[in-house]
Amino acid sequence: MTINIQLIKSSGAAVQDLGVQVAEHFYNYMFTHFPELRKMFPGDMTEQRVRLFNSVILIATNIDTLEVLVPYLKELGVGHIKYDTRPEHYPIVGKSLLNTLKHFLGAAWTQEMAESWIEAYNLAASVCIEAAYEAMAPARYVPVTLDDVPPAA
Repeated sequence: MTINIQLIKSSGAAVQDLGVQVAEHFYNYMFTHFPELRKMFPGDMTEQRVRLFNSVILIATNIDTLEVLVPYLKELGVGHIKYDTRPEHYPIVGKSLLNTLKHFLGAAWTQEMAESWIEAYNLAASVCIEAAYEAMAPARYVPVTLDDVPPAA
């Protein structure tokens, strides 16, 4: 399956005017179906909802602009290290996102649209995970030496 860029763009445009209620639905879905993830997020989700919504719109808008999308996804993947985001969390986010899009797009949510979003999400998640892996690679470790310790008094 290849990604139908027009379907991604049009569905992104369709939810763009709905604002953060899309992100609110996403988090409600995720925390209801995967409550173990709630502890990874702040108590006040206001800013988080805005960031998620903006990310979804940026990805949908730039699905065909790899020079914008890939660096953004790499930065996103590396940035999520500090939240202890692991590869097994990405399918949960994907399921929550796809169910949210299906909810808001209603009858416009077709099999082809679902397949395109699945393909796009899996590619995006792979870029994020790979960037995080590279940032955390053991080969980047610089051993501590005697020079790193103050001399004895």
